[in-house]
Order: sequence, then structure tokens, then C-alpha cells
Amino acid sequence: MKSKKIVFLLLVLLLIAGTLFAGGQSGGSQSSAGRVTVNPTGFPIVNEKISMTLFSQRAPIQGDWEKMPFWTILEEKTNIHWTFDLVSPAALSERKNLLIASGDYPDIFWGAAISINEELNYGTQGIFVRLENLIDQYGPNINKFFQDQPIYRSLSLASNGVLYTLPRLEDAPRNTAASKLWINNTWLSNLNLSMPKTLDEYYNVMVAFRDRDPNKNGLKDEIPLSFVTSSIGQLRAAFLAAYGVMFASASRPFDVDASGKIYYIFTSDAYRDFLAYMNKLYTEGLLDNECLIHTDQQYVAKGNQTILGSFPAAASYIVDSMDRFTWYTAVPPMTSARNSKQMWPSNYPAALGAFALTNKNRYPEATIRFVDYMYTPEGGAFMSQGPEGLGWFYLDSTRTMWDKTPIPAGLNSTEEYRGTLTPDCGTNGPGLISRQFVLGLNAPHVVNLEEQIGIAYMPFLTNSFPIIKLTEAEQREAGVLSTDIDKYVTQMEARFITGDASLSTWNNYLRDLSSMRVERLIEINQAAYNRFIGK
Repeated sequence: MKSKKIVFLLLVLLLIAGTLFAGGQSGGSQSSAGRVTVNPTGFPIVNEKISMTLFSQRAPIQGDWEKMPFWTILEEKTNIHWTFDLVSPAALSERKNLLIASGDYPDIFWGAAISINEELNYGTQGIFVRLENLIDQYGPNINKFFQDQPIYRSLSLASNGVLYTLPRLEDAPRNTAASKLWINNTWLSNLNLSMPKTLDEYYNVMVAFRDRDPNKNGLKDEIPLSFVTSSIGQLRAAFLAAYGVMFASASRPFDVDASGKIYYIFTSDAYRDFLAYMNKLYTEGLLDNECLIHTDQQYVAKGNQTILGSFPAAASYIVDSMDRFTWYTAVPPMTSARNSKQMWPSNYPAALGAFALTNKNRYPEATIRFVDYMYTPEGGAFMSQGPEGLGWFYLDSTRTMWDKTPIPAGLNSTEEYRGTLTPDCGTNGPGLISRQFVLGLNAPHVVNLEEQIGIAYMPFLTNSFPIIKLTEAEQREAGVLSTDIDKYVTQMEARFITGDASLSTWNNYLRDLSSMRVERLIEINQAAYNRFIGK
């Protein structure tokens, strides 16, 4: 009998200890790590401060993330502190994969552009945590987003039907165009030139920009065309469209011919024409000879000097200053001897793979609640522009139209100021920025951008290669093939453009890719494409 009483007392003590450990939080739920209680609604998310690690990319225009109001205010609001591991956009892919290979990866990947390959590979390995149950319990706003926009849930699923990542959507019409190419219309006017309609006319305009002092300062300081490695895809898309090829991104290097057969863009005759055209621009000093080696900061610095005649970018004011957005016009789709039809590649206006949660995360429930806030109207606005009243403010009580606050001394543009407030200026973290909010900005540059995209590209949008999902077996094989193929194509593209490799060796290039089994890569993606179209 005595022993039974002792056992009973021990059980009572364990129950009391468990209640104390849970913090006595009524209505809360215990984290799977058993260390904190997650409040089901409202803020803070947790009563006792917790810390987690985050890996992301830091754009050149951004300020110090440690001091960024987006993070400091959210820490006060949620009781979650983040430690950052940041890399440049150029180093993102390599560093991301090295982290995972080393096993020293963070609690979450935020704005780290998780690819289709990565979501499946690291998801099936258990490194990325599946999100469905967590979202059902702790992500009501994420669920609502997926219900309202089912296409993005479908696109976010890995090919095994599991959700490992979350997207970011800025719901604006301008995001449906895969790329934008800008030209300095002030220079066109100064030289009495018309907007180029063909690649040959574009070349002639670049020659005039080089030779005829379009900025009228008496100096030969103009750079007719420039880009940075992170934007070469947009320039590639613009020029390939003139050849009739719809290129959306390097992760989807395929297009479909009239018979429904897919082909690898980087072995096509049109791509060879693109390389010849680029080499001609480079050799004749029409293309910035530092385009493949200068940093993002150096590129933007050139833009802010207004010495660039043309460049690819999501908006002109990302490269030149906000004050001069009216100096630039979006170049409508051009044509060529190969293609007489104006066309422009379409785009899904969402950044897929904007978030992944890893198996090292001790607080997955709290993390999902944190991310869920970004899918609310308030959280999306906060993510987009930073704290209300700091970088922006609503104009009236209806909270529909809003405007920017004045730029602090020492900064060159509202975008540079935004880059000190929120990572969304250059880094696509998870969340939803509503169309109502995006189009509610009382700013001429937003109206101008939407109008330009509506005129230059929307009438000519043509379907680019869809986002298809490979099976696990296909993904393993394609991943191995793509590693060497992608690296080789990138290296050779730079060599062909600069003339370090002559296009007379094109057949050798094709032979090398054939030896890397590019034909098998095409077969794998053809099978996935056939499934996608229900063939």
C-alpha cells in the first residue's frame, strides 16, 4: 500500500511539473520541441522569446538586416529573434547547396529561391519539412491564399504531391511579363531616333548611342547596353523573343515547337543567332565590356550616373534613380529575319520556393504562424514597404490609397530607402502583396510602370514553357545531368559573347552537350510535359 501511494504522488508531481513547463498558457499549443507554447492567434506568437536562424540573399540596395525595421519590429511583435546568414544573389545557389551538403543549414530558408530540383531532393531526404499539417493548424491565411489562388498551391507542390515550400505573390499585372528591356527615350529624342522595331534597328540605335553623344555632355562616356549576371536572363528573353523563342528562366530552358515537341533552347539555331548578336555588340563596344564581371553595386552605380542607354530590369528605377523613371521606355517586342511576329514570354507572377522549413527547426508551429502573417493584407503591406508611417502612409481613412514618405538625407531614391526598411526590396520572401495594395500607391512611377507594361508587352504575351514537375526518379536523373550541363552552358555563353570562344566551334559545343546526354534531359522533360498537357 505504501508503495502505491508513492507511485501516485510521483504521478501527481509529474503532472504539475508538466503544467508549469507549459507556462499555464490557456488556449495555446505546445511546440513539437516541447519548449514553448504557441499562442493560437494574435501576438505575441510565443510568450517567451525564442531565437532561430535564417538563410537568405541580400540585394545590393538593401541595408543592414540586423537594423532593418521589418525584422526589429516583428521581433517585438512576435517574440521571435532571427539570426541571419546572408549571401549575394550571385553566390546564392552555390552557398545554399554547400550549406545543405555540410549539414550546417539553418532553421528556415527565406527568399532563397528554392528550385524545383531542390524542393524535391531535400524534401524527400527529410531536410525540408512537409508543411500541409502545420498550415492546416497554424496557417489560416496561407490556406485562404491557396483556396483563392489554387494554381499557386498546385505549382508549389513537389512532383510527389507534397508541399515543402511556400510562394510569394505580388499580384500586379506587370509581373505577368517574364522580362523587361528599357531604353533611354531622352537619348532617342536627343538624336531624333525612333523606337527600334527589329534587332537590326536596335543595333543601329546602339551605334548612335556610342558615337553621337546622346547625353550631350561632350564626353564619350555613354554605355549603349549593359546588364549584370543576375539580369542576363531578362536580356536573353528579350532578344530570343525576336527570334521567336519564348525563354522564361534558366530553370526552364525549353520551348515547344508547333508539333508539341520540346527542345533545349541552348542548342537551338535561334540561340546561336543570339550569341552571334551579343558577340557583335560586345566586340563593337556597344555592350558594356564589364557586364559579366562587374558587381550589382557597380552596375547600379553606372545606372545612377545615367550613362546607360539600354538595360534589362523589372523597372527602370531599379537601375537608374527614381527621379528619372520618365527617361526610360519599355522596348516592345522586336522581330528579326528569323521571326516576323511580335511576341513576349509570359510569366507566373509569383516567386516559387520563397520559403522552406528545415528539420533542424525546433519551433515549426511558431515559424508557420510567423510566416502566416505575411499572407494577411496587413502583413503583405508590411513586408512590401516596411512599417506604416515610416516609409509610407495611407492618405485617408479608407486605407486604400497610400504614398511614400520623404527620402532621408544621404539616400538617392525611395527604393534605396525601402531597402533599409524591408528585405522585400530585392529579396522575395514568402507572402501575398495584394493587387489592391500594389495599385493603391499614389505615385507616378507605379502608374507609369503599369501603363508601360500594358502597352509594350501585355498585347504580345505568349505562353512560355510551363512549370512542370518531374517524378522523384526523373528528378534524380535530371539533377545529375543538369549539374554539368548548366555549368557548361553558362561558361560557354560568356566565352561566346566575349569572343574567347568562336562560334565556328559551335558544333564542338553541341557535341560536348551531347556527350553530357542533353538528349536524355530533353526526353525526361518531354515525358513530364506530356503528363502536364494530359497527353
